[in-house]
Amino acid sequence: MSEAIPRRPLEAVRVLHTSDWHLGAKVRNEPRRSDHDALIGEIVEIAATARPDLILHTGDLFDGERPPMADFGRAISALRALGEIAPVAVLAGNHDSPIALDVLAIAVDDRHADDVEAGRFDSAAAEATRIRVHSRPTLAERGAVTTYTSQAGVNLRLVALPFVHQNRVVKDFAALLEANATYNDNLRKIVASYSGTAFSAFDPTRDVAVFASHLHVRDARTSSEKVIHIAEDYATDPAHFEPRYGYLAFGHIHVPQPVADGRGQYAGSVIEVDFGEEGEQKRVVVADLIAGRPTKVTSVPLSSGRRLRRLRAPLSELADRAHDVGSDIVEVTVIAEPEVSDQPASAGPAGAAAADQIIVGDRTFDTLSAAVHFLMPDAAVVGVIDGRTPARQSLDEVEQPRAVETVGDAFRVWLRASGGPVVAANGGSLVDPARVAGLFDELHAAVTTDSPTILAETEALGAFSDGSER
Repeated sequence: MSEAIPRRPLEAVRVLHTSDWHLGAKVRNEPRRSDHDALIGEIVEIAATARPDLILHTGDLFDGERPPMADFGRAISALRALGEIAPVAVLAGNHDSPIALDVLAIAVDDRHADDVEAGRFDSAAAEATRIRVHSRPTLAERGAVTTYTSQAGVNLRLVALPFVHQNRVVKDFAALLEANATYNDNLRKIVASYSGTAFSAFDPTRDVAVFASHLHVRDARTSSEKVIHIAEDYATDPAHFEPRYGYLAFGHIHVPQPVADGRGQYAGSVIEVDFGEEGEQKRVVVADLIAGRPTKVTSVPLSSGRRLRRLRAPLSELADRAHDVGSDIVEVTVIAEPEVSDQPASAGPAGAAAADQIIVGDRTFDTLSAAVHFLMPDAAVVGVIDGRTPARQSLDEVEQPRAVETVGDAFRVWLRASGGPVVAANGGSLVDPARVAGLFDELHAAVTTDSPTILAETEALGAFSDGSER
């Protein structure tokens, strides 16, 4: 771990960027508490080695709006441990409840709200609060812009924009925005207002600035091979962010990646939250900022916690594969045993017995799931799929993915294999299966980015009902 952290330049302002912890998350009812404990310990160790001037968490600290008390306590302990190393700033994500984060702020002694109400807050003055919780979007003069001192003796100006829900953007910034403007236009105005304050009393030859937010930046990837496409009004244009920001720190997208032509980074989630993230290398980011120079960004890989695995093998191979899987969280698809010449296909060390029984060695099991759990005793088996018989093929016109890597791929596999009765009951030959698959992608994109669902079909119906189309 320590070898991945570069030596700190004396004149640099160092930021440690993490995001999307999703405390309280489960994978099909398998708790992730032990994984989070291990990862938090690793992140604290990285922070102690890196010695940053600011530790930045860009949202989705929790997996849900009502985190269990154990996870709430876990967050308090983690933030306090990090706060012993450097100042900490936490932004609300779309999974976080502003009210829950208000309570968290009290628990970690963040008295910023009291300072604002008492008129004591000054965005240009050095931030004295060790742990700042930005629970909701607010105006620059009420705390969205703060100043931190650094070991290099220069100032770090932080702009913090928590997740902005499209249905509340005008309410939160009523004095600044137009009611009928698009979400993207409103975000642009918010960012511009922040920049005006951030670069006031700012020395560009010495000071550095960081913009942090929990949002979706245009062209960000949500899986290793796919770019998500949503309505342009809801994907933030990187051009909104002034070039004077030395680093753009983003949360919301779980795939670690650079964005905005390398000016910004999605730190990504610290755990594989679901099987769509299987195989992703999780990380934290160390950014070294020096005024007037390109920012040096270092990815520090995370290695703690259990990984998610999808395993596809015949029953006879599972015992041998169990060693590699270890205690990881696994979904197992049991496929047919390979045919052996001069030997019945049902014979072998593991296979199907008469009726519905499964024989493994000298053991007999009533269910396939029980046999899989027996063969992989250390793994957290969260799903067993019986793939021993060929799937019934239907809807042949739906393109099949070469490998199931995303939720959309899985839907196409299901649609072709098992969707026939559903299609027949809902229009039959009038249904375009390719469009059904496309609709799934659009709806999934809207859900995963907390964006509105904008479908051509519904817009056409709306136009028809308004009398504008005949």
